[in-house]
Amino acid sequence: MFRAVHSSMKTWTVAAIAAVLAMVMMLAGCAGGTDSQKNGGSTSSGDTSQTDPTSSAKPTVSNNGKTETYKPADGNATATLKIASGSENKEVSAAIQRAVDGSKIGVTIDYMGSLDIMNVLKNGGKSYDAVWPASSMWISMGDTKHIVKDQQSTSTTPIVFGIAKSKAQQLGWANGDGTTKAVKTQDVIDAVKAKKLTFSMTSATQSNSGASAYLAFLTAIAGKNQALTKADLDNANVQANVHTLLSGVDRSSGSSDWLKDMVVANPDRFNAMVNYESLVIQADRALTAKGKDPLLAVYPSDGIAVSDSPLGYVDRGQNLNDAYDSFAKALKSKDAKLLFERAGRRTGLAGVLTYKNDAKVKDAFRSEWGINTGADALKTIPLPAADVINESLNVYQSSLRKPSWTVWVVDYSGSMQGDGKDGVVRGLNAALDQTQARQSHLEAGKNDVNILIPFSGDAQEPTKSTGADTTAILQRGQQTDTIGGTDIYDGLDKALQNLPKNTGDYTTAIVLMTDGVSQTGNKDAFTKQYKASGHDVPVFSIMFGQADPAQLNELAKLSNAKVFDGRSEDLASIFRQVKGFNG
Repeated sequence: MFRAVHSSMKTWTVAAIAAVLAMVMMLAGCAGGTDSQKNGGSTSSGDTSQTDPTSSAKPTVSNNGKTETYKPADGNATATLKIASGSENKEVSAAIQRAVDGSKIGVTIDYMGSLDIMNVLKNGGKSYDAVWPASSMWISMGDTKHIVKDQQSTSTTPIVFGIAKSKAQQLGWANGDGTTKAVKTQDVIDAVKAKKLTFSMTSATQSNSGASAYLAFLTAIAGKNQALTKADLDNANVQANVHTLLSGVDRSSGSSDWLKDMVVANPDRFNAMVNYESLVIQADRALTAKGKDPLLAVYPSDGIAVSDSPLGYVDRGQNLNDAYDSFAKALKSKDAKLLFERAGRRTGLAGVLTYKNDAKVKDAFRSEWGINTGADALKTIPLPAADVINESLNVYQSSLRKPSWTVWVVDYSGSMQGDGKDGVVRGLNAALDQTQARQSHLEAGKNDVNILIPFSGDAQEPTKSTGADTTAILQRGQQTDTIGGTDIYDGLDKALQNLPKNTGDYTTAIVLMTDGVSQTGNKDAFTKQYKASGHDVPVFSIMFGQADPAQLNELAKLSNAKVFDGRSEDLASIFRQVKGFNG
């Protein structure tokens, strides 16, 4: 995926400087205040007596939650923009709606990973009018055709550790009032090494929060107070320390927003994550509402990555410049910026709060949640050159991440004959053929394990591969005949028997693919065995054909996992997404 990235330091530097200047100019304009009528806003900094700018209108959600459509409150849009956005922007829905109301420009937002947005740009922008990834580095790396115009930061948020208050206090990293202490990256490494800390984190090759945190870890461990170099990546001590740190990952994910939801839904199981500060705030709102221990934001004192959330116009000759300018301008209005901060984003220069005296902003940035609103908490790492980022992600995927153990439980019942089996074969190749997987940065490491278990009315014997040679699995996937009924539980039972003895040595997952309604005779036996096993392995499901969502959602709830809908998307794409959750 990253092979086509510009390797010239000069090109990267110019792009990065342009992005930073755009962010500074935009935020300076916001902090200085602009004419409220011109910008569609009215609330001033620190004044909590103004009318609440939240709109009565709400977006329409479709495509299994992946698409949101916003229209002005009066329903009369003068134009509509289609935007490719990072999933974390779901949390600023109120600000988006306010900008739509103020500009009279409708927007349709497709949520996807930052790396997918990068590929959209590499492919000429497809049908999108704008992109809105978590970080400007994905625009800089993806905009090889130079089609992104008028790029500007909309807000900032650092990537932090969110650690349950009781755990943070046990580690000596927090006071009784919730405020946190200075914690170095080496302190995190020591806690992982001593088996005192595990944490969930998105994949560095699939999500911006994971990539940014990983780059910050590398930079801090290199210890030079300057941008990472290829020599640093080759340093054995740097590699050993990062490998130890990443061995603490107990759950991987392809989405920052989903990772937050997983932790909130299961606070007794997951007590630490690496994520955006804004999503830690969102998590704490939900956790405290349930009477649960909040996550305390811990800011690594020797290096932290900050997301600048840039919006950029994709110029495909579609002549929507004016519509984009109107929407982007409204997104900078006082009202919209206030709503950004109420959602946990920062809008001032150097990461300070523009509306720190607003009651609802105070309620978001709580010191008892470990939130530090001072700019001194954000010792931001310098971004390395694009070719160094590319190489760092190669090293992550091949050597430094915790190895994965994935059991693929695949439906070969009679109804899979024809298109069903063809789709599965394409999907397995997209995820496990190393040439194809490398295009999505999902290639196997030397210690990765993949196991295929075909099933119909009964589960068949497994085929196992270790490392990059997945030929036997792919051949088995192609040669297995489709016949008989469907019993997903027998297949899942066989999967439990083929997990590693020590699941803590791997990021483990079971991936179930089915197109039908299953027999349920073995359901209770499987559920009992799953709970008794103590493995706590996620069962990710891919449904297509006539698969029963209720059955698969029940498995997801049991195992803290997710259901992927392959009925409306290309199965090869879905397989890659699933693999990204255990890459």
